Amino acid sequence: MKPVEIVMEFVAAVEAGDVDRAGSYLSDDFMFSGLMPTPMSREQYLDMLRGLLAAFPDWRLHLSDVQEEAGVVRATAHITGTQTGDLVVPIPDLPVLPATGRSIALPGETQLYSVRGSKISAIHILVVPGGGFHGMYRQLGARLPLPSSIEG
Repeated sequence: MKPVEIVMEFVAAVEAGDVDRAGSYLSDDFMFSGLMPTPMSREQYLDMLRGLLAAFPDWRLHLSDVQEEAGVVRATAHITGTQTGDLVVPIPDLPVLPATGRSIALPGETQLYSVRGSKISAIHILVVPGGGFHGMYRQLGARLPLPSSIEG
């Protein structure tokens, strides 16, 4: 499979709520960065993903402008979802947010997927104003404590 195909299969698994299948596309040494000051390991990222998908069962990335160069897939994500479950994400400074029933539509953020062989070895998010966890919480009618270890 080509890098773009691997990324699109990973995204399809995420949007289907299948964290185990999504995890099968990640390398053992996978790192996730951009939303927090320190990168997350594969297991930390999958735990965060489980929390997001439990809160937003209709979570969609709406990838556009997908391009690959030298094993790095660059895409713009316009994340949407409706919070029908409690938002419980294992990230410091991120409080539990009871289900609000509200929908989110985050601004387009660049996502960089590094692909090595047949696995995604890293995802880096370039957070924009109104995006990230701060933007998500604002759209849900809540605020995060400041200064936060969570960008956006």
